[in-house]
Amino acid sequence: MNNHSTRADITPHSLWQKAMDKVPNGLLVYEIVKQGGAATRLLIQLANQQAERLFGLSKEEMTGRFAHDLFPDAGNFPLWSDIERAIRTGQPTRREIFSSISRSGIAAWFDVGIEPLDDSRCAVVSFHDITEWKQTQQSLLSDSILFQALSSTVPEMGVVAVDFFRKIALANGQLPGLFISNQAEELVGRRFLDAIETKYGIDWQRYISTAFDGEQHYFTDHWNNLRCEIYVGPVRNPSGQVVMVLAVFKNVSEQYAQQQALQQANVSLHRSNESLERFAYVASHDLQEPLRKIRAFGDMLNVRYAPSLDEGGRDMIARMQSAAIRMDELIRSLLSFSRINTPLLTFYPVNLGDLLRGVQGDLELVIQEKGALVEVSSSMPVVAGDETQLRQLFQNLITNALKFVAPGVAPCVTITARTLPKEELPYQPEPNLGHQLQYAEISVADNGIGIDKDNFQKIFGLFTRLHGRSTYAGTGIGLATTKRVAENHGGTITVSSEVGKGTVFNVYLPVAPDPAPLTH
Repeated sequence: MNNHSTRADITPHSLWQKAMDKVPNGLLVYEIVKQGGAATRLLIQLANQQAERLFGLSKEEMTGRFAHDLFPDAGNFPLWSDIERAIRTGQPTRREIFSSISRSGIAAWFDVGIEPLDDSRCAVVSFHDITEWKQTQQSLLSDSILFQALSSTVPEMGVVAVDFFRKIALANGQLPGLFISNQAEELVGRRFLDAIETKYGIDWQRYISTAFDGEQHYFTDHWNNLRCEIYVGPVRNPSGQVVMVLAVFKNVSEQYAQQQALQQANVSLHRSNESLERFAYVASHDLQEPLRKIRAFGDMLNVRYAPSLDEGGRDMIARMQSAAIRMDELIRSLLSFSRINTPLLTFYPVNLGDLLRGVQGDLELVIQEKGALVEVSSSMPVVAGDETQLRQLFQNLITNALKFVAPGVAPCVTITARTLPKEELPYQPEPNLGHQLQYAEISVADNGIGIDKDNFQKIFGLFTRLHGRSTYAGTGIGLATTKRVAENHGGTITVSSEVGKGTVFNVYLPVAPDPAPLTH
């Protein structure tokens, strides 16, 4: 097999061999020879070290052998025809093939390059393992189909994929005015920077370049009255290499317009609330002076002229004085409510144990008169808030507990507390308190007349009363005040009750994390 008169004159020279061995791809030099008349076969003249690894044969075992003899399982392998054609025509060619080589145990995709030599008899064939690229290509193809389906299905969404050469490999869906055309098919194949408006080039060159370095970008931007949420990030192959960059555009123009309208409405509402609060304060303050005169003249009438009046006249004076006293209570309550109607800007640690002992002291005479029992747990938390407002909150709750009891029943009030993680709260805290992890639940339980469940929400309304003034005195502002104070502190208040069996109010407040002032 080694005696062929048509064998090429080239021989494995040491210099050639060293040069070939430094090439990272497998290299074989094939010579086309005639055998058996018109039949031709391919003879292997040279092989490098990478070819030895790929084919599981030494150079000595390959050189001087026919390809069909070395690889009998290959049959009419298309590669043989490609090599013969390249030698005859003198035109180089390439082919991607998948080959499973039993001797080396390698099963891989190869990019095979065929370069004919000038002697019209030989060609250099290179074998470059592209298995990893093939897998990435298949993966990206699947992703492209997914991206196309996603951008076609999800309204107001566009997708652009940029390949390693900074060209647009995929474009689909609704594309913003960032691009020179909103027709996706007109962008594919263009360099990304050539496909966008020039004035945006500097920023987007940075986004794409840093994404190829592995960074991700999330931001919003707008073009021609179209506002988008944008993601720009890397697409990696199974080895973790960045092979593409993906840009996803989500049109949020309508949501943004709604958000702007809502913010404007909130500003208007805030101004309206401020105006109402100022009006309530000024009106109630200005009403106090004429009310004092009404009460003063009522007292004078009672002292000077009541003896000369009949029973009806004295009853009118008494009713006028009672109404004046009632009006004074309402005005004072309204003044108090207007003062706490604004959320706090600065919180300070407040020891609820000390605060509740102070409230008990303030209500000492009422507690004694009613023969009441007020028990406060020895373990009370330190919360974050305003001490004056919190004192008002708990004084209102305890006062109600002492007031709303059945005739002849001694009030019994029990106050306990526990801490809860944010996740167990019965409400969603405001976003500006998102850092707060622990909350206090303070329970104020009584043995009073109870509240029907249909009235649970009504009782927190301003001037809401469930009972006649002749039965239980009050202005109907107390519970509205407690709810507003709790909300000012980023908390809330809930109620559970059963008619005739008492009521429990649960107050939720943020726990103070440290003794320093807490500003939000």
